[in-house]
Amino acid sequence: MIFDRLENLSRYRGLYRGLDTVICWLEQNDPAGLPLGRTELDGDRVFVNVMEADTRSPQQAQYEVHEKYMDLQLDLEGSEAFQLPRGSYVLPPVDPDADVAFLEAECGCQGRLGGGYFALFPAREPHMPTLHGEKPQRVKKAVFKLLRDEMYPAE
Repeated sequence: MIFDRLENLSRYRGLYRGLDTVICWLEQNDPAGLPLGRTELDGDRVFVNVMEADTRSPQQAQYEVHEKYMDLQLDLEGSEAFQLPRGSYVLPPVDPDADVAFLEAECGCQGRLGGGYFALFPAREPHMPTLHGEKPQRVKKAVFKLLRDEMYPAE
């Protein structure tokens, strides 16, 4: 996971092809102006889902993991917490159509989005997003989906 301020995102240029696409797009666009739903930045390789969601407690949530896509998440309105697991866990088979699987694991670390912070969760890294901190709230968030480099078509 990468957790940092959005103003520092360009420091990560060159790590992943899809991340470079997001960095270039964010240098020229404000994600707060995006409509709810999916907006393609590079077809199925890089897109963003803007959504509104109510935060939840960890007891109401599960860790999720993706096989094909990384998630770059940032809150546009409100603030949410997230968790990462620790210790050993078994990754379940991922539904290929939805690119998601859910698992139980022990909490390893926590972070908080909002206030100009983003989190990048690589593929195959379990994460539990959209959690509330002190109290539940509604958040508007952008989830950029970045295809793993190994899955880009040969050029």
